[in-house]
Order: sequence, then structure tokens, then C-alpha cells
Amino acid sequence: MKINLWLISCLLLTCQARAQQASIFQHGFARVTDNNKTWYIDRKGAKAFDEIIGYWHPVSVTAEGNLQTNEKEQMLLVRQNGKTGAVTDQGEWLLPPVYDTIALEWKVYLGLYKDGKMTYADTRGKLLLPMAFDSVGILDDHHFDVKEKGKWGVYGVAEKQLVIPATYDAFDYCGGCGSKSDYVFAEKNGKWGVLNLKNEVLAPFQYEHDHYMMRSDNWVLCFKKNRQEVVLNLATKKEYAAPEYTQMDVIGNGMLKAEKNGHYGLINPEGNVVADFNYDDISSPYPEWNNGPYLQVTKNKKSGIIRENGQPVLPLIYDGDIICYGNYFVAPVNGDYNLLDTTGKKLLAVNYNEITDFENPSREQLFKLKQKAVYGFYNPALRKLVPPAFFEIDDAPWQGCLTVSYQEKKGVYSADGRMLIPMVYQSLNALTSRWWTVQKSSGVGIWDVMQQRELVPATFYNVDLLPGDSTLLLATKRDVYSKGLYNGKGQVVLPLRYSSITETGKNLYLLVSDANNKRSYAIFNSRTLQQTPLAYDDVDITGQQDLLIVTKGNKKGLIHATGQVILPANYEDILYLKNQVFNLQTVGEDQTMAYGYADSTGKIIVPPVYAYYGGGYPGVEDSLYLPITKRGKEDGQMRFGLVDFQGREVLPAIYDRILREENGRGFLVEVNRQFTVLNAHAQPVTIQTFDDVMIDPTMAYTATAITYDGPLLCRKGDTYRYLLADGTFLPLIIKEVIPFEADSAYGIPAL
Repeated sequence: MKINLWLISCLLLTCQARAQQASIFQHGFARVTDNNKTWYIDRKGAKAFDEIIGYWHPVSVTAEGNLQTNEKEQMLLVRQNGKTGAVTDQGEWLLPPVYDTIALEWKVYLGLYKDGKMTYADTRGKLLLPMAFDSVGILDDHHFDVKEKGKWGVYGVAEKQLVIPATYDAFDYCGGCGSKSDYVFAEKNGKWGVLNLKNEVLAPFQYEHDHYMMRSDNWVLCFKKNRQEVVLNLATKKEYAAPEYTQMDVIGNGMLKAEKNGHYGLINPEGNVVADFNYDDISSPYPEWNNGPYLQVTKNKKSGIIRENGQPVLPLIYDGDIICYGNYFVAPVNGDYNLLDTTGKKLLAVNYNEITDFENPSREQLFKLKQKAVYGFYNPALRKLVPPAFFEIDDAPWQGCLTVSYQEKKGVYSADGRMLIPMVYQSLNALTSRWWTVQKSSGVGIWDVMQQRELVPATFYNVDLLPGDSTLLLATKRDVYSKGLYNGKGQVVLPLRYSSITETGKNLYLLVSDANNKRSYAIFNSRTLQQTPLAYDDVDITGQQDLLIVTKGNKKGLIHATGQVILPANYEDILYLKNQVFNLQTVGEDQTMAYGYADSTGKIIVPPVYAYYGGGYPGVEDSLYLPITKRGKEDGQMRFGLVDFQGREVLPAIYDRILREENGRGFLVEVNRQFTVLNAHAQPVTIQTFDDVMIDPTMAYTATAITYDGPLLCRKGDTYRYLLADGTFLPLIIKEVIPFEADSAYGIPAL
């Protein structure tokens, strides 16, 4: 066996060495072709598989039971020697290529098929049950119905074995029920019964069955006996069927409604008659898709309410349907409606054309009352009524509040019936539970619910909370758009004369004023209410809130938002980079622009001695390194290098181009059109240089941050070879580069 494996290995290497065409490595693999044959190799150069036939993204289940797809990961479906397997996008085998077929089913499971057997795996390749069955169906995440030797059983994932032996002709299951069933419907010798997941018989095998009206509780509605519909109670084993019982259905919380002797009664899940068979109808009084402990009963065209145990709640005296909301009932009275409690007491002094519940579970129950064309509301817990007087009434953004309107004027009421904001505004919106923006034709202001007054008059273009400080309000004048601040007492904290008020630190704000055609700056402390003037010609915020770039006499410096000088105003320009580093520009000894770097404390990382490169070398905001540039003494061309954040030289400024691999694999550097491959420590992987190094063709030529997967396909002259991280090469000689996908015009198909 060892000799055979060695021979096969040698043959593979010989075949690979003749490969004429190959792609770059992606997902841990590369495609090679030779003599019209194509295959994929792994990072060691060994043949991995023949072709890629599809991909999928793995899924997981959230704590709420929702499916979540990870779009950042991509699993590849591959074929090798006629067999199918799967690999990760990191080049690792997910499933070995031993299967006849692999299919993504319902975007949740992988169906694996091999030699007439099948199983399921999750989308990360974990087998959910062994490859031992002729066919497999999915009952739920923990149980599978399996076929073995022509018969069906149930496999339990937790038990790692058959919990129901494979002795049955077929199974059926209520997979879509709200609560998962703990039993299955099973067929044996042409008849159906019910088994629990311990193989105990809950219903004998004497029924006909179709997949309809499936349930997961004590009631079975999907059986027939001698072609006649029958309802079975699993707790009592009692059958309900014609001629004794007809028109059967399960309503409410699992109550069987059935007709007997021309009248309806009610049987609970335990099989007990809780309402005698003397009603013309029994129905749910709840809005659609809701259930509860009450049921509507009808007799002699009169309606009432009973509990699930059959006890009467509302007598049979109402003309029309009764609607239940919680423990309250909207009942028809004299052509209108009233609200009743569980004692049958009317809660409203008059009847209304319409009564509906707001159905807001985040607060106490409220009812909307309609009388002709206007609405009011009622709080039954507080017995508080606001009579109909509004064209519209809706839930407000804050719990317990309602917005009301009449003739295009809006206001706000609390759930206990108090008017919080008078109905005089065109629009309103809650900033906090206390402060609301309100708008009139004159402008926008702030209404204070606690003080019951306009805290800020409605005369402004806009009023909002001051960013970073919710105790102050930022007001903007109409037309001129100047800004000022108000406090919680409605007092002016800052007069409305600032062109901008910008947060620039914790409780610190940059004030810009353009009074008398002169721009001035100051720092405002929203806690102490003190202002600190800034004696600069210009002040700009940076990407770091507590730092400011200042200008004085055409020179720039850096200060803290408190006014503390971090870098004196000695520089031609200062640019803030996203990595919290500042690019410093000044005039060099040769009277040309030069630059360096400082950190956010003002510490000089590298002095401004490097040749300025027209706005900065591309990639200056890289998160790991800072570029440096120098002009060649002989040709005057720009050369590039890198330093780290401590100012240590990572690469000297001698390169025409530097391409950094984004995932920290290393660098490609170019000098005189020759590339050198460097590792993550900026050391040459090999002393050999290359005419070109092949990377993803979608990368822009001007990019300085790139991605590539090793081994790297490098060109010297007309020959390409794969360079490994240790400086050696794979034993393949390549003459032409081809795309990674066999049909690059369409790419890899999604499953």
C-alpha cells in the first residue's frame, strides 16, 4: 500500500509539473489545466478536486429562533473523480469528496447522498445523523424520520439512535404547528395511528389519514374511519363522529366545538363536556389570530360569553357579535356598542358607534371610542373617559401617550386622560418624555409637558437636543440660521448669534461667531456655562472630538478642546488621519514641502523631513503603518517606504510601489519594475525578484492595500511559478494565467 501511494504521488507531481495554465490561489485552491484537462490544487500543490460546482453561505439560528445567514463566509461545493464534497473559503475540507450528491435544502440543511444512502448535515458540515438510511425526512431539529429496508422509523439526535424502530410504512408530522409535536402519525399495514417519540401507541392503527388540519395537541382532526371523518381525543382515546357528532372544529385554547342533536357544545382537551349541547353556535370572540379564555355562544339569535370551563360571563341577551379584548367586551347595545367588564357591567354611560382597542402591549389597555365622525378614548383601569372630540387619535412615540387632532391641529393626551399638549399645533414630535418639538405657522418651538408651557417659543427654524448634552436645547433662527442655546427653564444660555455650535469633547463645544463681518471662536463648557475665547484666525474640528486644528498667521497647529496647545502653530498644514495620527506639513531645507507625523498627544512620530507627494501618498490612513516618501537623488522620482506608529522604519523609502496585504500576510514591493515578496515582518521571502506577481484582477492598479492568497503566482520572463511562504516553489511550471472559475463570465453558481 505504501508503494502504491508513493507511485500515485509521483504521478500526480509529474502531471502537475507539466501544467501549462493555472490561476491565482483563491479560497485556498488554484485551478490548473494541461492537455484540455482541468483540476484544482491545494496549497501543497496536490490535486484537491476536479471542479467547483456551486457555493452557499452558512446559516445559524438566533436566540429568537430566526435564521441568520453569514454573507461573509462562502462554502464551496466541489467534485472529484465523480464524487461531491465541500470546502471552506479558507481552503479546509468541510465534507470529503465521497458523496454522490450534496444539495442545499431549505437553505438550512445539506442533503448528503452516497451509495443509495442519505443523511443531513448543517451548513457547516456537521452530520446530524449517520449515513445509514435509505431516505431521511426532517421532523424537527432533533428528530428525523428515516427509511431502512423499506420501512420507516424515527431517529433521535440526542439519543443517537432510533427512538421509533423502522417498522412502519410511513410517517406524518405537524411541523408547522405553533408548538412542536411530541408525537407522529404512523402507518402500518395500510392503517394509521399515533405514536409518541418513545414508540408508545397513543392511537391504535385503525384509521385513514390525509395531511390536513394537522395539530400537535390532544385533538386529532385528520383521521377518517371507513371514509367517515372522525375526531379523536388522545387523552381519553374517545372518538367523535357522525351521526352523534357533526360540524366539529377546535377553537380557542384547544376546545372542541361539536354539533349534537342540532346544537353545539364544547369539549375541553381532557375530553370533558364543559358546555352542554344547547347552543346554535359557538365561536371565538377575539380579533383575528388571537385566542383567550372566553368564547361567544349564540342561541335564538342572541349572543353571550362563556369561559372555557363553560361558566357564563355575559348572558344571552345581545344582538350581534361580541368582541373580546383582554378582560373587556365590546357588546352591541341598541344598534351601538358599550364596553363591559367580566361581571357584565356597562363601563360607559352612553353607547358609541364604534369601540376598538389600541392593542398596544407596551402600556395599559385603552379603548378608542367613535361617535359620528369624531373619536375619544377610555381608560378602563382608571375609569377615565375623554369624550369624542377628535378627528384622529393614535399612539404617540412615548408610552402612555396619545396624539389627537382636529381640523389639522394636533395635541397630546396622557393615558389617564390629562391634556399634555393643547391641540393648537400643525405637527409635534417627542424629543424626550418631557420635551416635545411643536410647530405652528410661526415656526418650531419646544413644549414642556411638566411645566405645561412653551419652553422655547415656536418661532424657530428648528429646535433639537444639544448633541452630547440632553439638558440643553439647540435652537436655530429662521432665515438667517444663526444658533443659540436654551436651558430647561426656558432661559437663553447662549444668544442666538452663532453660525455653528459643534460638539468637540465631553460637554465641550466649538462656538463660531461671524459678528461684525469678523469670525471669532470660543470653547463653551455646557456644565459650567463658561466660554474660553480662542485667539486664532481659524479653528477646525478633526475626526477626534477633543482635538482642534488651529490657524494663526497662515500657520497651523493643534490644540485640545480645553484650549491646551498640543502642537504650536508652526506648520503649513495639518491633516487628520483616521488612525488618529496627524500628517504635519512644512517647508523643507530645499524650500519644498515636506511632511512627517505626530500622534494625538502631540508626540512627533517622525519629523517633517519626507518629500511631500501631492496630497499624501495613497493609503496614508492605513491602520497599521504610515507611508514615507523620498525623491531619488539622480532621477528625482518618488520612492516609498513605511514606518510604524512608533516611528520605526518598517521599509526604507527606496521602492517605486508598496502593496500591503490587508490581512497581514506581507508586502509586495517594486523597484525598477521588479517585485520582491516580503513577509509580515517586511523580510524577503526569497532573494529572487519577479517581473510580476499575480493578484486579484479586480484590484485597482492604484491600490496600495490589496488581498492575496498564498502560494503567490509569480512571473519571471515567460514562466510562472507558485511561491510558498518559506521561499520555496511548488513543482509546477506555468505558461499562462487563467481565471479561478472555469467559466469566469458567470462565476460560481449559488446553490
